[in-house]
Amino acid sequence: MVANIKLFLKIFIVFFAIVFFILNGTAFPSWVSYKTHQLTKAFQEELFRFPIFLTKIPSSKETSSEEINTSPIINNDIFPILTEKSEIALPAIPVEANETNILEIPQFNIKAPIRKFTSSNLDLIYEELKKGVVLYPGSSIPGQGYSVIIGHSSQYPWESGKYRTVFALLNELRIGDKIYVFWEQKPLVFEVKDKQIFIPWPQGSETTETIFPPSNEPTLILQSCWPVGAASKRVAVKTVLVR
Repeated sequence: MVANIKLFLKIFIVFFAIVFFILNGTAFPSWVSYKTHQLTKAFQEELFRFPIFLTKIPSSKETSSEEINTSPIINNDIFPILTEKSEIALPAIPVEANETNILEIPQFNIKAPIRKFTSSNLDLIYEELKKGVVLYPGSSIPGQGYSVIIGHSSQYPWESGKYRTVFALLNELRIGDKIYVFWEQKPLVFEVKDKQIFIPWPQGSETTETIFPPSNEPTLILQSCWPVGAASKRVAVKTVLVR
């Protein structure tokens, strides 16, 4: 009996590993690379952050606790980057933008062509997704209204196309992250404001427009299937134009 259970578990683990590779094999390296980068970045920030003793805290005789000045004792001439607030900078225009419109997600080192498409035929849209990300038919041009860009989060290893996992890390975006769009060589900066995972209509009651209703603010929604390797749900990231 025990031997049969062990055999069953071994078969199950092997089967699970095979299915996982088929559905997520191309996306998994991207996730590992991103997590490794984030861990390295966090370690560097902790290593080089200014220690507490550089903070000036007056004694209680000088001021009340409500008036304590916790500004670091740093000379502006020596550390201008840490003491000045600059406006949002425009990104450098990539060479790829000379030939096509580009979506850039710097956190994931992603640069993908934005395919503008007018047909709502899902088979044709699927073919376009092999060539990049797709500005959903009927959407406004980025920066001019309510725009939705879709992309694959995963795809079968035998499927062709360079962008099979372009949105595999979409759920890793955080509020405040910047997204760049280069439309007709004009740089646009969008900032992440919200993120939702939902079950799409008709299986569920939600659509992109119901979770993120259009407004007068130029909005760009990035959307993909979720979780990676499945299509039962959608992950949508709301960004707004900030420059």
